[in-house]
Amino acid sequence: MQALHSAAFRPSPLDPLHKQTSTSHPLFHSSNNAKPPTPPSPKLPFSISASASTPSAPKRETDPKKRVVITGMGLVSVFGNDVDAYYEKLLAGESGITLIDRFDASKFPTRFGGQIRGFKSEGYIDGKNDRRLDDCLRYCIVAGKKALEGADLGGDRLGKVCVIYDPC
Repeated sequence: MQALHSAAFRPSPLDPLHKQTSTSHPLFHSSNNAKPPTPPSPKLPFSISASASTPSAPKRETDPKKRVVITGMGLVSVFGNDVDAYYEKLLAGESGITLIDRFDASKFPTRFGGQIRGFKSEGYIDGKNDRRLDDCLRYCIVAGKKALEGADLGGDRLGKVCVIYDPC
């Protein structure tokens, strides 16, 4: 990288930080049509090459123990707790961002955000745990159980299950 910052390279005539006079600028030659002397080209300590390789598709995994299948989806979001409603509102370009009203946000510089409204966990979490759990955990549990229902893996059909939680 040191070679790239060598003094042998001349600055660009379009560089706004490089102060130029009207006679040194290549677009403003003097009337005698004399070209400024060209400095000798520097010897680079590295070579530059490019190859045009065609990208190939990733290889398909053949080991059944390493394959992943998405069988069901569940979500809890500002657009609702249903995958279809969420998708429709995304396609319509709706925003789920509103003024924050779950707590007093007047002391904060930002008073808007995405809030989950109308969330009900009945049928997914028992009453005792529903009161004890944090909202984020309640959202995760309900979304996970909805995904299992969507995959028809609920209840006694439940075997090995992998849950991937991505808040982004």
